[in-house]
Amino acid sequence: MSERLHKLLAQHGLGSRREIEKWMLAGRVLLNGRPAQPGDRYSEGDRVAVDGQDVTSRLRMARKAAVIAYHKPQGQPVAARAAGEDASESIEETVMERLPAVRGSRWLVVNTMQAGDSGLLILTTDGRLADALRRRSEEVPSAYVARVLVPTPEFDPAELSRTVRFDEQTVAFESIEPAGGEGTNRWFRVEAAHAHRRAAVRALFETNGLKVSRVIQVKFADMELPRDLPRGKHRALSDKEVERLYEFAQLEQPVEPQSPRSGRRPGFKSSGRGKPRKSSNRPSRPPVPDREAGDDSRRPRSAGRKVTGSRRSGR
Repeated sequence: MSERLHKLLAQHGLGSRREIEKWMLAGRVLLNGRPAQPGDRYSEGDRVAVDGQDVTSRLRMARKAAVIAYHKPQGQPVAARAAGEDASESIEETVMERLPAVRGSRWLVVNTMQAGDSGLLILTTDGRLADALRRRSEEVPSAYVARVLVPTPEFDPAELSRTVRFDEQTVAFESIEPAGGEGTNRWFRVEAAHAHRRAAVRALFETNGLKVSRVIQVKFADMELPRDLPRGKHRALSDKEVERLYEFAQLEQPVEPQSPRSGRRPGFKSSGRGKPRKSSNRPSRPPVPDREAGDDSRRPRSAGRKVTGSRRSGR
């Protein structure tokens, strides 16, 4: 059974489908020693190389995608530094430099952010998922919080229009609700039926004569920015959260294959020297009962615990 090569490479986290198509056009991907083209198909037994490195073994392994949520601080660049770029020229670490390494794969951004943006950033090792969610961004609900300087503490956001003209397009939002703050420095939560650039959220207030100091993305699809996730940190999404993202993307979620069961016959165990040896007929020891709740037998003894004289003398 064959499969489109650029799709397979993206699924295994070597890059997004669009990136890999560009690599093919640039001659960076070889299929059986020849430059691959977008639309070429991979079949069992083919050899694939990217930038001179053989990646065939990676394509033979079914892999469960990793998906994480990252709390991006404002001003932090996303992309890794280019080769040869001096890290000392930039005080801020990039997002990619703060993430854990993934063997045989790399992190791909789902909801694109600029250096000046902040909030919930979703990343995955599945290029198909990243591409699909980017293409379907107009169908993925999002939410933002904005810190706004209002004219009076009694300011009512219901007075604001829910639409704004931005980048020669009319951008619509579903709701604007108070989200905290004191006096004339107020926070507002802005809900949208699909993802927008943070600049569009800012324009929503600024076209009404209000000054905006910060815009933070707090929701993408069903995923909310965890309140206990510090800036510059990440956490893995739960299986349910990952499942919902694949549903939004209308993709089938890849699943790692189960380990094959042992072919040994019951009642035998391998001796490691060819023929299996029949197990002993002696009755096995009874299983150790599970410890009940409250059993502290495994708790370490206090380092400062005193030993009585009777125990020292063996009485």
